[in-house]
Amino acid sequence: MPTRAKRSFFGFTIALLSILLLAASICLASPNEVLAASDALEITGDGVEKPLVLSLDQLRQMEQHQYVYSCINTWPTKKWYVGEGVKLHELLNQAGIRDEATLLRFTSADGYTVTITVKELFEDKRYRFPNFKTGGDADGHSPGNPSGKVEVEPIVGLISVEGSDNPKYMNDLNSLLLMLGQRTVTEQTGNLFVKYLSKIEVLTTPPEKWDAPQANPVGGTVPPGTMVALSNIHSDDDKIHYTIDGSIPTMNSPIYNWIASRWWTARADVLGNINRPIGPITENVTIKAVTIGPGKLDSDVVTFEYRIADGSSGSLPLMIKLAIGAKAASVNDTPYILEAEPFINAEAGRTLVPVRFVGEALGAKVGWNPESRQVTITYGDKVIILTIDSNQVQVNGEKQTIDCAPEILPPGRTFVPLRFISETLEAEVVYDPNGGQITITR
Repeated sequence: MPTRAKRSFFGFTIALLSILLLAASICLASPNEVLAASDALEITGDGVEKPLVLSLDQLRQMEQHQYVYSCINTWPTKKWYVGEGVKLHELLNQAGIRDEATLLRFTSADGYTVTITVKELFEDKRYRFPNFKTGGDADGHSPGNPSGKVEVEPIVGLISVEGSDNPKYMNDLNSLLLMLGQRTVTEQTGNLFVKYLSKIEVLTTPPEKWDAPQANPVGGTVPPGTMVALSNIHSDDDKIHYTIDGSIPTMNSPIYNWIASRWWTARADVLGNINRPIGPITENVTIKAVTIGPGKLDSDVVTFEYRIADGSSGSLPLMIKLAIGAKAASVNDTPYILEAEPFINAEAGRTLVPVRFVGEALGAKVGWNPESRQVTITYGDKVIILTIDSNQVQVNGEKQTIDCAPEILPPGRTFVPLRFISETLEAEVVYDPNGGQITITR
């Protein structure tokens, strides 16, 4: 190739590589640009008299306030936050928030939205709980200690840090960032910390009401050892609070659905131990429950009454009914709705059922070890240990082999071979292959 041609080819190659590198850098930069710190904040909606847009410089010129926040997310995990920025109510006052305002909708630069009522933000007091990590479990499913609480205000943070209470680590990576305190030591507020906040809509729409919790079984006469599962439509941000002493539940009452439904698949190994049914019921009890969550009014309080027939502790005959492919079940004609339906493992030709429902309906205790992936079923002096995806089981320390291994299926429920579990727990099983009906008696 002539020298001039070589130079021309070499120059063309360099130019082409430069263009490709530039294009690649643009592609790589785009996501960061979308998620970059907000450069302005818009406040609008029919709940303000003077809609406005504030630049970062304008926000920096306003009085800055620094707060440390305790926070629990919906995983649930407990975290510290530190933020410095402008008080939310001062921003809304600049826009002329109206007395009729009811809702605030916060939108991030990447489209994430959160709606919170005016009452929740400004009428309910919010706190930092210095001792919110104390107790047996620092990761969100123990109450923590509410002592020493310090009132904090919601801010739009210009600088902040997640996971630390040291202000030296603050930066502008997540700004603008909506930050707020907890109303109770157990309130999950992490999902309300809106990163890259770009818009606040102030609305006068009357807030809707959360749906009331449902119970499974719904109440009535139940056999000893019954476990009660609570649910609502979303089981996510909408937390179910309940009592078992007949008192009215509040935000300070125990939470049923600690793990939000968005994480159920990812947390399948511990879901049954944390979002655990109430019980076993061994005496008459009244359960009251309410749904409380952001952006809506609390639901109506609902009451579920449970009576142990004759006050007995196990003399009643027991009949459990299930069906292949159906979530409807019953225990002594008390209806239940399963979270996952029984099915037939085609390869082994065995019926698999949810272990917790069947085990606890038969009066056994069911435990789960996420590290060993083992289920332990205890009934009197009998102990059964099964391992997920293993055909090897132990009954009172003696090894046995079953022809169908336990499995974990969505939404994080463990399934075990029906006949092995039932008969080991001294029950009889009748299966109707025509209708797929299963009857367990003891």
